[in-house]
Amino acid sequence: MKRKISISFVLVLLAAFNLFGQIATKSVKSFDANYKIDFRNPAQDKNFYLLSLMQNQKKLRASLAKNRIFQEWAKEKNVLPSAVKCDNKDCFDAAFRFTGADIEYIAKVFENSANDKNLMNLVENDLRPSGMFILYAAKSNTEMLAMAWRDAANGLNHILDVYGLGKDALYKDIDNVSYDVNGAEYKQILKTKVAEIKPEKNALFFEPTLAYAMKLLEANGRDEAGRFEPMEQSENKAAFENLKNIKWNDFPYSVILVLGSAQNENRGGEPNMEKRGTKRAEAAVKMFQEKKAPLLILSGGYVHPARTPYCEALEMKKYVMEKFKIPESAILIDPHARHTTTNVRNAARLMFRYKIPSDKKGLITSSQSHIDYVAGNEFVKRFMKELDLVPMQIFARVSPIEVEFLPLSDALFMNSMDPLDP
Repeated sequence: MKRKISISFVLVLLAAFNLFGQIATKSVKSFDANYKIDFRNPAQDKNFYLLSLMQNQKKLRASLAKNRIFQEWAKEKNVLPSAVKCDNKDCFDAAFRFTGADIEYIAKVFENSANDKNLMNLVENDLRPSGMFILYAAKSNTEMLAMAWRDAANGLNHILDVYGLGKDALYKDIDNVSYDVNGAEYKQILKTKVAEIKPEKNALFFEPTLAYAMKLLEANGRDEAGRFEPMEQSENKAAFENLKNIKWNDFPYSVILVLGSAQNENRGGEPNMEKRGTKRAEAAVKMFQEKKAPLLILSGGYVHPARTPYCEALEMKKYVMEKFKIPESAILIDPHARHTTTNVRNAARLMFRYKIPSDKKGLITSSQSHIDYVAGNEFVKRFMKELDLVPMQIFARVSPIEVEFLPLSDALFMNSMDPLDP
């Protein structure tokens, strides 16, 4: 759910503090850089970390399952028995959707949970140190919990909107449902997916809706958010393990972030990097060879064309390793970003999660027109419109294709309204 913040008001504040180059470089909000996110079901965990924690922490789960208020609410909703009788998308939606009244009712329960030791431990030991709810850091424990719940519930409803009812996603050309939601094929798919939901004996109040939402993503092959996670054990393993060997003071910058460029498929069905993507990668390699920074961050997910099997960042990684012999230990990838905003946000996240010095400037490189945009005020407006946060601080324009930046810890906040890259 969008926080009630006026974009014009935010821009006034940004101007007052001169975000691009003058404000303090360290965020006032805290998180624990040593906090370990345990990805058991990455696509779910990244979208709905609060709900995953409630499912996986035994004491907390038992406490929630015994909660009389939640038990009575779930019994009244009667979700699964109602859903198995459905024969169309609207019926399924009505069975699983959280109404506005439902969301607020449960939020009020959480707001009055100050005496619930298990819930307060959840906030103190996970929600706060994880950074995934960092925009609520100034709130009390119960307020943070309620706000995190509202985000999760609205995120679940958003998946039902797009992949259940067929409503447009924010970027409909690449993120929309894969089927005709009114066709017989999809009706049968929905019935099959609902039949696969097998709740545990003491199911938690949100689990039927969570399960249905994840089944909708599964039916559409939209698991992008979870691919390669945990990345420090897969595509980023070599570079992650080499971080301890880097002498940061030997370099003027911490990282070189290469913004994504769409891949095309050639007639043989193989990925074909566009000329602009090739140029961006080659420019970054030159900067790396000049020892401007010890690391490349190559960013871009499975974006164009819609449902492409090729990942921008991964193809760039293959290209620079094969053509320029750049060692894998010097390459981090962000294979999830779908837009310029999330190219930057996700790179900032990597820097904080991997303990890359956040007070040492990095470089962003792309085409000249792209950097014109990144270094301009319109980009800030887009951040606030789409993400409700600004994940970086821009400094000097080093060249037509390079601009300095610092990551801001607000980038860690997870956006449940973008299920393919929260």
